[in-house]
Amino acid sequence: MRSTLLITFLALFLGANVFAQSDVLRGRVVDELTDQALNQASVSTNGKIAMTDNDGLFSLTDVGAGNLLIVILADGFDEEVITVKYNGGSLDLGTIKLRHLQNAVAESGLSEISMSVLDGDDDNFSQSSSGLLSSSGDVFSSTAAYIFGPAFFRVRGYDGENQSIYMNGVPVNDIENGRASWSEWGGLNDVMRNRESVRSMNPTAFGFSTPGGASNILTRASLQRKQSKFSYSLTNRTYQHRAMFTHSTGMMANNWAFSFSGSRRWGNEGFVEGTTYDAWAYFLGVERKINANHSIGLTVYASPTRRGMQGPSVQEACDLAGTNYYNPNWGYQNGEKRNARIRNTHEPMAILNHYWDVTPDMKINNALSFSTGTYGTTALNWYNAADPRPDYYRYLPSYALDDGVKQTITDLWQTDPSVSQINWDRMYQINYLSNLDGKSARYIIEDRRTDQTNMAFTSNMRWDVNSKTLITAGIEVKKYKGNHYKTVDDLLGSEYWLDVDQFAERDFSADTTLLQNDLDNPNRKVTVGDRFGYDYDILQNNAKAWAQAEYKLDMIDLYGGMSYTFTEFWRDGHMRNGRAPLTSYGESEKSTFNDVGAKGGATFKITSRHFIEANGMYMTRAPYARNSFVSPRTGNQLVTGLTNEKIMSTDLTYFMRYPFLNVRMTLYHTIFDDATEINSFYHDELRTFVNHVMTNISKTHQGIEFGAELKVTSSWSVQGVAALGNYRYTDRANATISFDNGSRPDTSAIVYINNFYVPGSAQTAASVGLKYAGPGFLFFNLNANYFDNSYLDFNPERRTVGAISNLGPGDPLIAEITQQEKAPSAMTLDASIGKSWRIDSYYLNLNVSVTNILDNRDFVTSGFEQNRFDFVDKNVNKFPPKYFYYYGRTFFINLGFRF
Repeated sequence: MRSTLLITFLALFLGANVFAQSDVLRGRVVDELTDQALNQASVSTNGKIAMTDNDGLFSLTDVGAGNLLIVILADGFDEEVITVKYNGGSLDLGTIKLRHLQNAVAESGLSEISMSVLDGDDDNFSQSSSGLLSSSGDVFSSTAAYIFGPAFFRVRGYDGENQSIYMNGVPVNDIENGRASWSEWGGLNDVMRNRESVRSMNPTAFGFSTPGGASNILTRASLQRKQSKFSYSLTNRTYQHRAMFTHSTGMMANNWAFSFSGSRRWGNEGFVEGTTYDAWAYFLGVERKINANHSIGLTVYASPTRRGMQGPSVQEACDLAGTNYYNPNWGYQNGEKRNARIRNTHEPMAILNHYWDVTPDMKINNALSFSTGTYGTTALNWYNAADPRPDYYRYLPSYALDDGVKQTITDLWQTDPSVSQINWDRMYQINYLSNLDGKSARYIIEDRRTDQTNMAFTSNMRWDVNSKTLITAGIEVKKYKGNHYKTVDDLLGSEYWLDVDQFAERDFSADTTLLQNDLDNPNRKVTVGDRFGYDYDILQNNAKAWAQAEYKLDMIDLYGGMSYTFTEFWRDGHMRNGRAPLTSYGESEKSTFNDVGAKGGATFKITSRHFIEANGMYMTRAPYARNSFVSPRTGNQLVTGLTNEKIMSTDLTYFMRYPFLNVRMTLYHTIFDDATEINSFYHDELRTFVNHVMTNISKTHQGIEFGAELKVTSSWSVQGVAALGNYRYTDRANATISFDNGSRPDTSAIVYINNFYVPGSAQTAASVGLKYAGPGFLFFNLNANYFDNSYLDFNPERRTVGAISNLGPGDPLIAEITQQEKAPSAMTLDASIGKSWRIDSYYLNLNVSVTNILDNRDFVTSGFEQNRFDFVDKNVNKFPPKYFYYYGRTFFINLGFRF
């Protein structure tokens, strides 16, 4: 009752009046190849928009008489623009046929390919494919996703937490770090195509979008394209083979709809040596239409994956190996390649939806979701033994002082894989010797796990008050538990592993308490499958309420919205750690945060072909739990001065739409204040994990986006896209450095990073493309691309006073130590071609894409400075940066058969 009164009050406040709708444009949208109806296609003109139903039908009311430019968009299809002279009344536009998106890369499932084998426990380098979920209908967004995506380009330089991703109305961004995990639905391309997407902070009917936009993947069974489809793909990227089968019934006469999809992606080795891949995927969608107003839907999906990781390395190691794709994570064992860094994931999700058409103008979507599963990455661990990593800096020629020794090491690197790669035999031999002495393993493989359990309830309402006024509102309630621990995966021939902190043993050998990872089980001997080292939960509760109103006039469209979010999180330790006996076991105090958001915007209709759109947003955001605990492995100590992040964002966009020319140009400016980052790394000389906490981080992202498509003929088009960004840190940050083994007291410093560039993505990217979509369902694309102004992630300690102490004014070492490294500019050339055939009621399609045709293998896509620094000799080359490189020439071939 209260909700109804509130909605009525909002409608009256906006001056909404319900009136008769006599002027109507009708039509039907179908697939050009199959003549099947397309649901959830958007049809818009003069600021009015309608979505097609299950039969592909749409109707637009009160659009106004005149020469209309009508734009039809459907995910996976090319945009269609038609012009109509409309004199009012009722007009049937007939059947409008859409052509499939003419890009073979789109069929390749770029999200699963961009989910590369890069080595990183938090997938920092795997979040750049976010543009995939908003790539339809806009040449800039499509190019950013499919062409710039393999280079790990980030739209506007935003990290993944600034893009909101939903599944049937349920938010699926990771609660601990804010990023969506694309691999959770990898291999399910056929059933993940339908989606609602918005750029930037524009309003949506499913949530309160963040500065990077929002997307809602629609897996509702009745919306799935009615089909049976089998496809096989061959590639040389992260895997070699993909087989996929999908069957969807659509809504049947008995009011049931079913959809099933399954796939496997596999390969003994990808483009990078030593990277195995084996991934399955399954999806089930069921919907029951109870009556004209109520439907119940169930969605279950997962993508269990096991893959070998690619590790970064210094350039010296790459040069010695003769390839920029040198991977230090593998070595030969019994003549077979074995990777020490294996990622295993299986996180199934179930969503129960209740679709309620309260009235023809009001719709409510209630959703209850549950997900759980495993996420683990194996890694080498060692105790009182030599570092087993082949590219450890002491094993490289540059560490040796004698020229003869340098040459010997060089020769061994280039001829002996037991030197240049992991030496598994040596580790087994050392462990066997340790067995003879009755001692603990010297080397093991451990599995670092984060097993998450999520529960969520959401309810979203869409109320078309009248043809001018739309109100959307919703609530989101989430409950989360992330269990962080590690287990013994492989003892490598040993009998047990002693669960003590070897990092503390050297400095506190007389204090047996400090050595213990689990004081309640001291000196515990663990074997395969046992938990050890650390074991704790991160628990979090979230509640969010939001509302938006849109109001359309003849010359201007307006919208405004607000949100409120409550967040609380805490740590629950399951081991009493010897370095923090009073703060490691049991539940910590709860950290609570209250956040608000407000946004608004307007679209000015200069003419029917020219528009200007302006958006503005202010929001606060609670710190993520991942960046809140200094060292959650050992205790519940929080970052000092933890506070909400503040975000302000604006953009201004000009649109030009003609049947032969589409243009979009956007200016944007976003400010992030009071952010927190934590980076933990192993320090081999201190023999402990070091936690580097940066607070008071301020960044500004500003730039221009430009996209244009010119139809030269009915079949040929020319596309031009450019992203010119300037992403910088705009203030000094505060740093606190702590040491897990307690060997040194915590230290604080100011990090001088004002005007440093935000790393992780090229800040300049451009593409010129030639596109052919001709008769007979034949297409061809060719793109020339340019990337520049990409900067490496920096070591904060090199930007402190301590790093340049004892250096006089003007000393050239100061600039060498503090300057930020810029990656070289790069160019690539990509092409794709495809053909579809219709044979009676059967459909066959063949797509081929080739990326990086010129085989540019010197393109640095990302990298980082090591978090070690030589404070004594000030030698920046002692711990040089590590790089990731763009893949050389790769291909993807896909053959699909529909019946």
